[in-house]
Amino acid sequence: MILSIDIGSTTTKFVLMKDNKIIDYNIKDLGVVVEESDVLKMVEEFKNGREIKKTVATGYGRHKISFADKVVPEVIALGKGANYFFKDADGLVDIGGQDSKVLKIKEGQVIDFILSDKCAAGTGKFLEKCIDILNLDKELNEYSSESCAKISSMCAVFAESEIISLLSKKIPKEEIIMGIYDSISNRIVPMVKRMKLEKIVFSGGVAKNKILIGVLERHLGKTLLIPEEPQIVCAVGACLMA
Repeated sequence: MILSIDIGSTTTKFVLMKDNKIIDYNIKDLGVVVEESDVLKMVEEFKNGREIKKTVATGYGRHKISFADKVVPEVIALGKGANYFFKDADGLVDIGGQDSKVLKIKEGQVIDFILSDKCAAGTGKFLEKCIDILNLDKELNEYSSESCAKISSMCAVFAESEIISLLSKKIPKEEIIMGIYDSISNRIVPMVKRMKLEKIVFSGGVAKNKILIGVLERHLGKTLLIPEEPQIVCAVGACLMA
């Protein structure tokens, strides 16, 4: 079996594959700050006695895995993973903890990509910070509204200030959240349009947010392709590159 380890900025993903089929996977809420010794412990727990022929590392923290047989860039792994789940996909949007990526792909090969990592706006971390500010008492997916508060800033720091200001004006949290989704969409959609993508895979932890998916689809005018577990796309791609 092939083991892949994808150490992202906020989570670490493990995938086991055999004959190009997913045997098992696991997601841990430990990102790039994780120590290799901790990764080794998690690997042993995940393996559960199963024989591993090869280990592949990817993600932000891929170079931390000294015991990996192969290290692959996450952008290339994402392309392979997208093709594994959706053979006719020509693009991928990945909203990670620290950056957003839009890939143009052909049969799993990355032809071009755009990486947005200079500002936290449009990332999972930005969404997390906004949730902290809002002090939500329900799951994020439970908040929805037909109305949408306007968050005009494209900078994460200023956007957070706008959210605090909206709260002080007693704007409902549901409307602010929809405004946050709009703000994220305003970051992603121009990147997608620049790439001229049609069949787009949506990956990353944020791809589990059904309300955000709806907002993105409305802005794009397209239905996004969502894997059953969108957080393991990169790890699956890494396995395929073993």
